[in-house]
Amino acid sequence: MLRLDGLSVGYGGPLALQDLSLEVRDGELVSLIGANGAGKSTTLKAISGLLKPQAGRITWGGEAIGGLSPRAVIARGIAHCPEGRRVFPQLSVRENLEMGALLRRDHGGIAADLAAMCDRFPRLRERLSQAAGTLSGGEQQMLAIARALMSRPRLVMFDEPSLGLAPSLVEQVFAIVREIRAKGTTVLMVEQNAMAALQMADRAYLLEAGQLVQAGTGAELLASPEVRAAYLGG
Repeated sequence: MLRLDGLSVGYGGPLALQDLSLEVRDGELVSLIGANGAGKSTTLKAISGLLKPQAGRITWGGEAIGGLSPRAVIARGIAHCPEGRRVFPQLSVRENLEMGALLRRDHGGIAADLAAMCDRFPRLRERLSQAAGTLSGGEQQMLAIARALMSRPRLVMFDEPSLGLAPSLVEQVFAIVREIRAKGTTVLMVEQNAMAALQMADRAYLLEAGQLVQAGTGAELLASPEVRAAYLGG
């Protein structure tokens, strides 16, 4: 479904990603793990069109999408739930959700999906007319997830979905990610909690300094002595 072949990406200085190749198959949950600055978020930004590759290819269903605009990538069924939520703070919760469906024209379907998001996230229903910037961190994360799903993506990419959340909310967010995958949406996830990310993952990739250093099933990386020593506390 999604393939990266020899991808290199930079920000004007040294390359943040160097010759990265990986794949995400239809229906999988794939995790990217690694230390801060390893290139995980850069990978998602390149896929979603926020960064232009300097070398290599990104293909989606066989179509080259590297360098397309974010709008064009969303139109092809890829949604990006970014690090730090990035809700539109001055817009209401309802308007944020509607922004997620900006490229859709099926007004009845949009209304049905908005109602479904309110059923899935009851706190959002209570705050539909409230400015998104006034929500708590956990509520903003729920809104960011719901907004991404409003585009009806085939692939949704999560960038640090548990970052900054209270422990009581972290498991709730992970349960939502598992539910999204269980309902048939492919998931590519960057997550600081390597243990949780690997436990959920069908397959996983370990990045270090912009390069791929290890790949395998989630269980294989969980059992790796190198991964356990560096990322799992032994």
